[in-house]
Amino acid sequence: MKATFIHIEEFCTHHNIEVSLVHQLVELEILSIEKTENKEVIELNELPKLEKMVRLHQELEINPQGLQAIDHLLGQV
Repeated sequence: MKATFIHIEEFCTHHNIEVSLVHQLVELEILSIEKTENKEVIELNELPKLEKMVRLHQELEINPQGLQAIDHLLGQV
């Protein structure tokens, strides 16, 4: 089965966020991204997790370190 991807820049433009937020989530090991054709992409199966983290960040103003704690707790449940 072939994995499908979405470009990080396209996602960020659509959700009105900075690419740096996605990079912070990657640094905190919440997400993983890949490079294809000199562009950063994320697999579609990780998209719901990224969207959840973006909503928490935007609506509740949770910083990336807080998102890491939430992700860790959700992983334990």
